Amino acid sequence: MKVGLYGIRGVYNFGCEAIVRGAYQFINSIYPESEIIYFSYSADFDKAALADLNIEIRPIIYNKKIANRLINKIFRIFHINYRYLMFDANKVIDSVDLFLSIGGDIYTIPKVLRKKRKYLFYNSLVDFCNRAIKKGKPVIVYGASVGPWGEYKVAVNYYINALSKYKAILCRERESVAYLRKFGFKNVLFFPDPAFQVRGENKYVKKKYIGINLSPLAFNEVYGNHGIVYIKGLAKLMDLLWEKYEIDILFIPHVISKAPDDNDLWFMEKIKDNMRYKNHVQIADVSKGFLGAKEHIAECRAVIAARMHCAINAVEENIPTIFVSYSQKSIGMCKYIYGDCDMLVDLQRMDQDLFKVLDKALEGEENIARRLKLRNDEIQQYYRENVEHIKEILSIKNG
Repeated sequence: MKVGLYGIRGVYNFGCEAIVRGAYQFINSIYPESEIIYFSYSADFDKAALADLNIEIRPIIYNKKIANRLINKIFRIFHINYRYLMFDANKVIDSVDLFLSIGGDIYTIPKVLRKKRKYLFYNSLVDFCNRAIKKGKPVIVYGASVGPWGEYKVAVNYYINALSKYKAILCRERESVAYLRKFGFKNVLFFPDPAFQVRGENKYVKKKYIGINLSPLAFNEVYGNHGIVYIKGLAKLMDLLWEKYEIDILFIPHVISKAPDDNDLWFMEKIKDNMRYKNHVQIADVSKGFLGAKEHIAECRAVIAARMHCAINAVEENIPTIFVSYSQKSIGMCKYIYGDCDMLVDLQRMDQDLFKVLDKALEGEENIARRLKLRNDEIQQYYRENVEHIKEILSIKNG
């Protein structure tokens, strides 16, 4: 059996790296004799980052015909839910037996759009998976948050009609499961985020920082931009944090993209440049990706993270972790980890609520670390106990 992984732009997003690594383990658990093929938009980078995995990485070859691009622009203008995909989708689809649709917020509508009465909702991943299903190739969503889609019925129906045809939707938090079941979905199940299978060594090192991950994407999702007003506001908040706690700050980039609006490193460098106490800020060297970031996260007394997989990376190290919420996924994951939302701060209320939550994290540091150790063990046990159940549901038999 040939299993294709498709849906992410590249593992320059360390959450996507964790998803690929977790999906690799998941597929080997379900069907150990399979060939795994990851279709990549940044194949050279991804091959280097994933060199330790027995996985074939095939590049997505763009074919950007000017005529097709112009037609796609017309489709966008007139809200036609079809596009010319800028690669040979049929060749990709025909080369495997089954697809895992991988990624994080890949089936959601940003909050800034959901506020509108009507909004664009075409999703190229949905389009690709529709084509695969029409060719008889099953599609399984693995490790995603799904929804919300807002109140625009045309958009909601678009997603319902598409995802109801998937073989299975394995959601990483229960809020997505509840949301889909509200629409009558029968093919949805909860299963832990793939990143929980990417374990570190949990070596003890001296803890001397408050770790911070801030993302321009989060501000784009909530406010529609991540401009200088937000950068200066965050710089002021970081200055207040250092004044209050006198603990040095470690900025932890989680996505290093060529596009500034999705580049944590660029964003946090700008924040640091605008800080009064920039001499008390370090930026972690994350050149070794998701696994390498663990070495720096381990040096933190607490971590405050907007990127959910950065938060999971810290949780796996048993470090008190505060989720900065800008979408449903962080709420669901915080509840999954802690059982409540006491360690969650809404992005729009960071200046009002962050220090109250951080006080709790630092005061209860040892107790929270012990709770997280127990919770991580429980998650691993759940994975082991339920992977066989998933295998039966997917009707995939060994050998």
